[in-house]
Amino acid sequence: MSRTLVIDPQTASFDELAPAVRRLLDGGLVAAPTQTYYALMALVDQPRALEKIIALKGERERRGKPLLIMLDQAARVASYARDVPPAAESLMARFWPGPLTLLFPALKGLHPSLLGQAREVGLRLEGLPVIRRLARMADRGLTGTSANPGGAPPPVSAGQVRDYFGEEIDLILDGGSTPGGPASTVIDVGLDPPRVVRPGVLPAAELQAACPGLKLLPD
Repeated sequence: MSRTLVIDPQTASFDELAPAVRRLLDGGLVAAPTQTYYALMALVDQPRALEKIIALKGERERRGKPLLIMLDQAARVASYARDVPPAAESLMARFWPGPLTLLFPALKGLHPSLLGQAREVGLRLEGLPVIRRLARMADRGLTGTSANPGGAPPPVSAGQVRDYFGEEIDLILDGGSTPGGPASTVIDVGLDPPRVVRPGVLPAAELQAACPGLKLLPD
């Protein structure tokens, strides 16, 4: 079975997270809790690890669903996005860290698994400190797709991740149960005006207050 380390996702130290970072730097896969579900993580500059995630998730399930990149700080957006429009700046200032994924025009050179059909890349500054610390220690973005095969419910515990993937994952960070619930809100800030492409936990009124003119999907 996958190795498991029990951690506190709010207070886990750099020393406690060092084994996970070593696995990631070596091209391995790590699962860890986020604000909603457990995520399946690889470094975004590790092609073989990204391709393994695609295989674990299922090719058909991942078609047209690029892998999210989780960041340690808003300044790292410039490492992956070709342009950061003013609307994105407003949304980042209001809702990051938190459950908001923004779609940006992508820089050249990113792995195809990270890109949508219009060559956009999804970025999020995760609200749970453990994810930000892992990305800070690795000094680059991490994937943040839910740690389940295509068609299966997203996992809310380390045990569910083990049941899904067994030894296919190098390390699981067990931070206890996650709350589940709605996924992150997704907004395409490469459009003018920006548009909500997946409603989530964030209230529409608060989003529009931070980004006047934002287009919402119909209920």
